[in-house]
Amino acid sequence: MPVDYKRYHPKWSLISRLIRFHRAKGRCECCGVANYSVGQWRENKWLPIHGTPEADRLGAGLGSYKEATAYRDEHNLRFDDFPMAKLSVVVLTVAHLDHDITHNRFDNLQARCQLCHLSHDRRDNAERRMYGPTGRFYNQLRLLYSGSRLSD
Repeated sequence: MPVDYKRYHPKWSLISRLIRFHRAKGRCECCGVANYSVGQWRENKWLPIHGTPEADRLGAGLGSYKEATAYRDEHNLRFDDFPMAKLSVVVLTVAHLDHDITHNRFDNLQARCQLCHLSHDRRDNAERRMYGPTGRFYNQLRLLYSGSRLSD
């Protein structure tokens, strides 16, 4: 989904870099997978590649984005007929925990891999698809359900 950066804070790239690389140290704050690591998602679990020195290095996320994508593309081209053998590259993103892109306090932001970020946004994205960005819940306060009942 394309991102409209005009809607974000003017210094969003700096804020995002601080969260992803300084606070999270290049790892997803949910599942711990390293940025730019090469591997596969199987049953919602990340399996990094390994076997050769280059694969071990890239599986651990110790290469650049360019190296990781080149390795992935070369591998996926060789195994084009086998979809289960396809590799992915993890790219860290920054998620707004309350889904409000104007709320940029560091305690509301979290570095997440693609899978964790999409899982976090699943319900919000479904509501936007169903009701549109200015639909049912537009300009309404959202109450977060904690799962526990208040005592009577």
